Amino acid sequence: MPTSSTPSTQIIIVEDNEAVREAMAEHLMDQGYAVRGVADGAALDLALHDAMADALILDINLPLEDGYAISRRIRASFPDIGILILSARVQTRDTPSLGQAADMQLAKPITPQALSAAIRQLCQLAASRRL
Repeated sequence: MPTSSTPSTQIIIVEDNEAVREAMAEHLMDQGYAVRGVADGAALDLALHDAMADALILDINLPLEDGYAISRRIRASFPDIGILILSARVQTRDTPSLGQAADMQLAKPITPQALSAAIRQLCQLAASRRL
């Protein structure tokens, strides 16, 4: 099935579980996206220094800096990037406000179809911010 992505649509997956990161990356690359995967916030910073991204997929439970902290930091520096948070945690009253942290949050595990749909929506949102 053709997608609306182009080779210039850049996605970075921040996930410390290598098998999960590689499975998501492979699926998204099959959909036509250019995907890079990193294991933590420091590696994300280096990846963004090398080349900007259109969208980020962030795990919450990461070493040293959690996904919410990373998303707030990235949003402050790069407001046009679409941010999707993936979490096995159920949102509670103590969970940071999604509006300030990310554009959307989905539960793990996520199906490949749901991931593709979320990324399409996220990339459209990010593109509209750049207009």
